[in-house]
Amino acid sequence: MYQAMTNNNVVHVCFGDDNHHYFGSIAAIFDKFSPEQLGVSKTRLWSYGISPARPYRNDKCIIYRDEVHRKKGKKQK
Repeated sequence: MYQAMTNNNVVHVCFGDDNHHYFGSIAAIFDKFSPEQLGVSKTRLWSYGISPARPYRNDKCIIYRDEVHRKKGKKQK
């Protein structure tokens, strides 16, 4: 199963071709959208186990989880 969310991960909710939303967690999705709008409950998404290889899909949206790639910087002392 995919590892728990870290600050380097993002959850991407896609409604159709032009309507994209990005979140830091599955729970944060439900602060903006209702289960009725998404066509799925928070509990179902957690139990489904969204991963980069296994997005959640239904007739209302697709929900992806993936890593945010960041440039490695020099650590300041």
